[in-house]
Amino acid sequence: MVYIIDIVDINEYIASGILESVTLGIASPQEAQEVACLSQIYPEIMAEFLRIQKRYEEMVVESGTAPDPAIRASILNKIAETPQDKAPESTKQEAKIVSMKPTPEITGVSPMWKMMAAASLILTIGLGSLWFISNREVKRLDSSLASMEKKHLEDSQVLQAMVMEKDHLQTVQEVLTEKSMKTVMLKGTAMEPEAAVKVMWSTDMKKAVMHAEKITPPPANMQYQLWVIADGKPVSVGVFTYDEVEQMTEPFDVNAQNITAFAITLEKMGGSPTPTMEKMVVMGSING
Repeated sequence: MVYIIDIVDINEYIASGILESVTLGIASPQEAQEVACLSQIYPEIMAEFLRIQKRYEEMVVESGTAPDPAIRASILNKIAETPQDKAPESTKQEAKIVSMKPTPEITGVSPMWKMMAAASLILTIGLGSLWFISNREVKRLDSSLASMEKKHLEDSQVLQAMVMEKDHLQTVQEVLTEKSMKTVMLKGTAMEPEAAVKVMWSTDMKKAVMHAEKITPPPANMQYQLWVIADGKPVSVGVFTYDEVEQMTEPFDVNAQNITAFAITLEKMGGSPTPTMEKMVVMGSING
């Protein structure tokens, strides 16, 4: 696996197993060069690379075993039991010369030890490879599981949003389809001539929803406040954010009696007990 060097997700790169492959010597030259380069750029990759190498060395030391001494003793006994050819007798006895070099037969034992040591090293490397491969798979599975959990969370959030939207539309639909529902058009004032807002009001349910065909976002720390003119006096119905008015509000209660008009003013955050008349944005009477 070869990554593009200019864009690297460090956690994903470490979890890919390329550091283990380079440590074991089974990576391609390009991958080895890539790891060497990225280790200089990213301290996290360098730290993980050194940790893996240290762990590998520890495993070699822990898993390495010396050959059984009994094997060496057995080989030497076999050599001793082998009949030796007698040297021809000489008419003149010569002094016995003892060579300081080991005999060819004994020297022949050395390759055996080397082979056994090599076999032990191969076994150790094999165990190390299995450990790194399994460790790489665990990291890969952890990464996959994390991705699945993230996707599951995102799907759950999408599903929850859809359920909430469905509930919202159902409550709005109840108001819009109620037989006593009437639409009141609120037109722009001198403050905002182009503004236009619809209020869909069910007199029997005493509920309404509101939607702006066109309205300007309020300044910071200000919001819209809806009023009804009941018995000739303004009565606050509630405060609304720009997003609520622009999309479509949740159904809200309209409990006042003898309503003749609706109006929206721009007030400080939290609303006002009385409407600020010079800040009136739209207004509309029930009879048009």
